[in-house]
Amino acid sequence: MSAPARYLEHVERLADAIASGELASGTRLPPQRDYADAHGLATSTVTRIYTELARRGLAVGEVGRGTFVRSPTVGAAAAFAQWAPAPGTLGGVDLAFNYPVLPEQTEALRQALREMASGGDLSALLVHSPHDGPPADRRTAAQWLSRRDSVAVSPDSLVVCAGGQHALDVLQLALCRAGEPVAVEALTYPGWKALAAMRDVPLAAVSMTADGLDPVALDKLCRHHAGRLRVVYTMPTLHNPLGGVMPLAQRRAVVEVARRHDLMIVEDSAYGFLVADAPPPLRLLAPERTFEVCSLSKPGAPGLRIAYLIAPPALLPRVHAAMRASVWSAAPLMAQLASRWLSDGTMDRWITRKRALAAQRQAIAMQCLSGLNSTGYPGAFHRLVPMPASMPALRCDDIVAALQARGVAVTPVDAFAAPGQTAPSAIRVALGSPGSDDTLRAALTQVADVVKAAGRH
Repeated sequence: MSAPARYLEHVERLADAIASGELASGTRLPPQRDYADAHGLATSTVTRIYTELARRGLAVGEVGRGTFVRSPTVGAAAAFAQWAPAPGTLGGVDLAFNYPVLPEQTEALRQALREMASGGDLSALLVHSPHDGPPADRRTAAQWLSRRDSVAVSPDSLVVCAGGQHALDVLQLALCRAGEPVAVEALTYPGWKALAAMRDVPLAAVSMTADGLDPVALDKLCRHHAGRLRVVYTMPTLHNPLGGVMPLAQRRAVVEVARRHDLMIVEDSAYGFLVADAPPPLRLLAPERTFEVCSLSKPGAPGLRIAYLIAPPALLPRVHAAMRASVWSAAPLMAQLASRWLSDGTMDRWITRKRALAAQRQAIAMQCLSGLNSTGYPGAFHRLVPMPASMPALRCDDIVAALQARGVAVTPVDAFAAPGQTAPSAIRVALGSPGSDDTLRAALTQVADVVKAAGRH
């Protein structure tokens, strides 16, 4: 039997044992060398087996302790958190995802569609648009982003993508190569991790300060990889899940390291709209090497599926080629709808409302989670809840499963852990999706009850 076949045979055998309950959640898998000796495998093959189980959400590795089985249901939530529906949320309360939609947005959509149908050139929406998006939509987006940053953004540097995840996909296609490492924060976006896993792009973790990516650690990592590290992905403005906002001095230090080692920077600004007084984006500090992704899923609505990717002019041809290879161009109808809301002030009004809503829901969360040492940015749509110190590390999975049984979906923080990193034993509660404050309050009360009960046992 070939090596790939043997590797997959062991993966499937272990996956079946986990699914059937033969290997229960929390079971410690044999040390890799022991497993290799018992089955006549190379240790590197066992590493690959355990890594694939972790990628599927069926196992979790802890530095110094080993690899442990996790519940398939909880593992699925961890593996796909933030970019696919969580198991068990239908009919329950979703505290796993942040898709804040305001009540007035439905009527705004209805009105916008009426106006679009009654005027303009609808035939233009039925044909392919340029790879970087219709020129009028790029101009509108550039004007809106220029107001945001108080610095002019050229429409020629902007690409209209089919949502933030698509923009990240385009950037990995344009910038990353299989086998070449990409630097990420120790806790990073699961959607970026999933794309990298599909492309066999290894992720190299950079330790973090309280405010985000540590430039000293990034410099050390670059020296370790001696020229093979070419890209760093980061969330400097309202980090997900930690909620930090990187100060200006730290941003400048990150840029200095990037220039010293000729790194390209991918700046994910998914939650940046919630910070009214944020320092300038990394793109403004290093425009020659920074790609910024500005999604409208959170400030607008997830169904809009529009994001703006701002790229260095010299590197735009690679981005355009990746667009052509992936989706050709974003849907002209959605791009035009987004432009309408950007130009008439609707998006700005929603952002003002959502900032107020986030602050209001943080206050509710702090009240409901009192005594649990939860942490979060005052204007964010998510908060971290640490597990009681008396609990074994793996019991975080039990908390997630217990809440799922009560109809409340949350995200274990290890969903965000970069490969080889041990995440804090905590859960992330998302505050943006419940339709009312009362629904949120009831769900957070369930979270508090389950976590406190676990701490008493």
